[in-house]
Amino acid sequence: MRTTKRLTLSAMLVALGVVLMLFGALFEVVDLSLAALASLLLVFAMIEIGMPYPWLIWLSTSLIMFLLFPGKTVWIMYFSFGVYPILKAYIERLPRGFWIILKLVYLNAILVALYFLVELIFGIPMLEGAVWLQVLMYLLMNVAFLAYDRLITISVRIYFERLRHRFKKFLK
Repeated sequence: MRTTKRLTLSAMLVALGVVLMLFGALFEVVDLSLAALASLLLVFAMIEIGMPYPWLIWLSTSLIMFLLFPGKTVWIMYFSFGVYPILKAYIERLPRGFWIILKLVYLNAILVALYFLVELIFGIPMLEGAVWLQVLMYLLMNVAFLAYDRLITISVRIYFERLRHRFKKFLK
């Protein structure tokens, strides 16, 4: 694929990611779901375009959403967790025994960074209530992240088995 097509496809994926997260910013009920869906666009970019374009798509989409909606959480979630499909590809090149450990280290590092950012810098109490409720929330975030990881794996498999041949004629 020529550079012009790669740049054009990257720009289209940035625009689609921004539109998805725009709906997430407007309808806050689905903001996390649409940020996760927008991050799946990076999987498509990694498969069809190759590096470094997924990194540029992630960064461009994050910056545009920050400029459009600096007060919304959807861009923070995308900036924090949207890069995960790219990192997942690198993690899964390592021996299989390290995968789950590195994935959970990434998640927990992001959670600590977000906690530090929100509570200590901005002074907004992030987790209020009983300690058992905070622990339960933390555990549920880990479970949800592992489900998100599985969703990415299943999406890649579906793309390769059922969809890639349909896109191939457009991506020559």
